[in-house]
Amino acid sequence: MKALPWHGEALSRLAASRERLPHALLVHGPAGIGKVEFARSLAASVLCEAPRDGLACGDCASCHWMSQGNHPDFREVVPEAASEDEDEGDESREKAKSLVIKIDQVRGVADFIGLTTHRGGHRVLLIHPAEAMLPAAANALLKTLEEPPPGTLIVLVADQPARLLPTIRSRCRRIALAAPPREEALRWLEGQGVADAPAALAAAGGAPLLALELAAPEEAQLRKRIVDELARPGGPDVLLFASGFEKGALPRLVFWMQTWVHDLVRVRLAGAPRHHPGSAKALADRARGCDLEALLELDRTLSEARRLASHPLNARLVAEHLLMSYNRSIMGTRS
Repeated sequence: MKALPWHGEALSRLAASRERLPHALLVHGPAGIGKVEFARSLAASVLCEAPRDGLACGDCASCHWMSQGNHPDFREVVPEAASEDEDEGDESREKAKSLVIKIDQVRGVADFIGLTTHRGGHRVLLIHPAEAMLPAAANALLKTLEEPPPGTLIVLVADQPARLLPTIRSRCRRIALAAPPREEALRWLEGQGVADAPAALAAAGGAPLLALELAAPEEAQLRKRIVDELARPGGPDVLLFASGFEKGALPRLVFWMQTWVHDLVRVRLAGAPRHHPGSAKALADRARGCDLEALLELDRTLSEARRLASHPLNARLVAEHLLMSYNRSIMGTRS
């Protein structure tokens, strides 16, 4: 399991001292830069039976199990909605998948943590996104963080570590990861077959994995639909446009609105657009008459909406509220 190229140095430093690793790590940084991939590569290196320069060899039994996704000394805890488990029955498929990590999931790894390791070495527990843990689940994790058995490594991955309980953060060594330099990210995206890598990377704010996701045809089509509407001189037709957004599309609407508003603020302050350079003229036209304070207020509203976008809200009403707020801001009026 190979780390992404821009995280190779950080991974090598950690893996080289695997016998001196703390019992808990908090890996954090911007979304879409490969933090989970880094954590999985670290787990593979820690569990490897014949590491090479501290990194996973790729050939031993442990590495084989990791590549197959069935290592007995590795567990990964994610929200049900993020699980790729395909062997569920019809009844469970009909139920809405949870978007949070519940207390039962954390309690469910107690036996894994408490039992002797299968190979007499380390065990690794990976939890992501850690900020998706409900408070009860986070509290249930605290005891394990305080008194882990020898040879245990718990890795939490978070885009927003500030949303974790302070007691969780204080028990972890923090590993901050950054986005790669632009040229390195572009080379990687081009190697993944992304046709317009610069545009995809700009839209993703420099995050390569997010750029790869946003470059998918259906994502590119959705982005164009949203940006074209936001670029209209009078703003979106709120009722008509919002009616097309179901719950599953709401997070993307919020994301693209947020990037567009960020660019509007930059242009309004005599800067250049970061996320949508191809729409520079439309951004300049909209920024000319906008209310800067209203835009900043909308950005705060969008940040909160992004945090709640996956919760069971009425997507159409949320979309209407956000779009009306946007229209007011570009027309220079506030409610």
